[in-house]
Amino acid sequence: MKKDVLITVTGLIYTGDGEDEKDYIDVITPGKYYLKDGRHVLVYEEMLEGCDEPIRNFVTAAPDYVKIRKTGVVCSEMEFRTGETREAFYSTPFGELQMSTDTTSVTLTVEKEQILADIRYTMTVNGVQRNRCFVKILIQSKDEESGFSITGQK
Repeated sequence: MKKDVLITVTGLIYTGDGEDEKDYIDVITPGKYYLKDGRHVLVYEEMLEGCDEPIRNFVTAAPDYVKIRKTGVVCSEMEFRTGETREAFYSTPFGELQMSTDTTSVTLTVEKEQILADIRYTMTVNGVQRNRCFVKILIQSKDEESGFSITGQK
């Protein structure tokens, strides 16, 4: 895997009791990839609507867990391990949320020029709202000739 990568984060969050109430996550951005002590590390930035300062994201993935740390206008650290419940705070310019994540599964698929992390969990926000969440993080090597290639996207 090359250092310059294209990162695609997609997600589906069911926010109510039925299948009709849902939010989508869709982020495609360049980033940096590092392999450190057998763990896959990503660094990338994203912008929050209405804010001038970027959010800096650090993602660490291993076969048994994914950790996501955000700094900047949004601060949080969330760790996902199959079968475990974790507590976290999510601080934004609009207020702070207390979250609990109950991870159903974490799957990491590593290929020569791409890595896919698939995370499934239930999130409780401020002790009341329970959301079912499905997030995929796809990391793809930069194609030397044409920039980024997304032909292998799953």
